[in-house]
Amino acid sequence: MQQQITSAHSLLHLLRPADESVHHLPATSPKLVEEAVVRVGSGATGWAIENSRQLLAELTGEPFARFDRTAGSQTRLVEATALWVVLRLSGVKAITGLLSAELTHVIRERISDDMTVDLLLRYVRAIHASFTRELFERCEVLVPTEDRPAVMRSISADLFEGMEALSVAVAEKFAAERTRWFAGSVGERFELVSDILKGEPVDTRKTMRRLRYELTLHHLALVLWQDEIGMGGGTRELETTALRLLHQAGCSSALLLPAGPGRLWAWGGRASDHPGELRRVDDPVDLPAHVHVASGLPGHGVAGFRRSHEQAITAERIGRITGPGPSALCDYGDLELVILLGNDAEATADFVRRELGPLAADNRTMAALRETVRCLLDNERAVAVTAKHLHIAKNTVVYRVKKAEQLLGRSLHEDHLRLHLALYLAERLGSSVLGEQGPATGLENSIRAVSR
Repeated sequence: MQQQITSAHSLLHLLRPADESVHHLPATSPKLVEEAVVRVGSGATGWAIENSRQLLAELTGEPFARFDRTAGSQTRLVEATALWVVLRLSGVKAITGLLSAELTHVIRERISDDMTVDLLLRYVRAIHASFTRELFERCEVLVPTEDRPAVMRSISADLFEGMEALSVAVAEKFAAERTRWFAGSVGERFELVSDILKGEPVDTRKTMRRLRYELTLHHLALVLWQDEIGMGGGTRELETTALRLLHQAGCSSALLLPAGPGRLWAWGGRASDHPGELRRVDDPVDLPAHVHVASGLPGHGVAGFRRSHEQAITAERIGRITGPGPSALCDYGDLELVILLGNDAEATADFVRRELGPLAADNRTMAALRETVRCLLDNERAVAVTAKHLHIAKNTVVYRVKKAEQLLGRSLHEDHLRLHLALYLAERLGSSVLGEQGPATGLENSIRAVSR
């Protein structure tokens, strides 16, 4: 007579590993395995461990390509999740202390590997879903047809709540370990760099040894950030981008320092000469769509290390206000005139509006006129060159210039330097100095605050 099975708990008693020796080869803590044996039996525990090995080999493609299935932490994570599945089906409602400790150890090992919480949770859910499917398949084999609906409902209900509890535990532990990690080795390096940036006296040799970076070089500083935390490849993508850009600039060594979620400080060093400015490198700066970079000017020694970083920070803040260029690069050299000329936000906005008059209106028509006049002045009033640059007809250039002169009430030849500067500031600072908007709104009260 076939045994009646009406719940997930009763199904556990029928689970067996194909190879009983798996009990002697756990990846997780022996105490956790012992706890599982006591609660669910050696058969279900062995089944969970054995199936975790098989599943580990399957989770190798995207989006989990960065997970190393040969790593001990990976094996432990899959096995711990499998043990939670059988513990949950046995009636355990909350993450046990031993399982909690196991998850902490696994996450602690992966934090320095630049794992994002979103990807980690996707991985855990994929493991959980695979075990759920495997249990349904075991139902097909072990449970009588008339009992299957009830058992499957029981499995679904238990594991749905179990996945929620596991997700919360993983997310909380990830946040705690992330904080601990930043406060540890990264925090120590961050503190050392902060002392340099503040101008505090430091033991240069000792600091270089601990940072593994030569402060006596010629430096180029970068600041990288993402539009949204967790997009793309996280800090690892920022680091890869920084290293590529520093190589483009001719740097032979690099110092990379996480400066918070989705943000990175970077320096590149060169011994023989100054690194190149990114805006002047031969190959165009190519960035991922969601990554932005601010760069300082090259500088030498500790003072240059500090100054280039300050310039990159200033370029970042200006770029966040005005919006970066098409390449998402905010280069201090490109923005230097804006910073110097726009040191007083209210005076800058007043200057632009006085010089441009009706041309300062924040709309498409005036924007086209401003662009045409600025391009004409950039090219020493060469109509043909301007038309080619803007991809418009020469007659269009002539028409727009005449329209602009009517609105200005004067010829472009009159006081053209002030006009050129006003057009440049309008182009770089945008709405914050245009139209009827208050002068301090878009610039966060003062561009002076940017360089603090």
